[in-house]
Amino acid sequence: MSLLFMVLLLVGVVLVLGGGSYAVRRIIASLEERLAAGRVPDIDPSERPEPQVGGYVPGPRNPEDLPPSLRARVRNLVSLDRTEEAVRIVSERVDVDEERARGIVADLGGGSGPGRALDA
Repeated sequence: MSLLFMVLLLVGVVLVLGGGSYAVRRIIASLEERLAAGRVPDIDPSERPEPQVGGYVPGPRNPEDLPPSLRARVRNLVSLDRTEEAVRIVSERVDVDEERARGIVADLGGGSGPGRALDA
């Protein structure tokens, strides 16, 4: 019984894969015919997609990518030993994770590290 079921399943898989391969070949042949005839797909050249639509959007790679007002505020907070607040502000405003925000704050703090607030 199970051998018969396995054979039928194998035949079904072969038919599905063969049908899919046939469909893909037909689509490719149709596209090649359109391109050979000089017909271009219906795309309006004046409509351009947005440069970034969702997905992963990288944060700033270095502190110079931050707005000047944010850099000044972070430097002031680090000089007042309020590093945790500076990390939170960078994380919220620039939309990066906490570890990356700590690195940015450390770079802005003159390279002296995250400061006293993180020692525990």
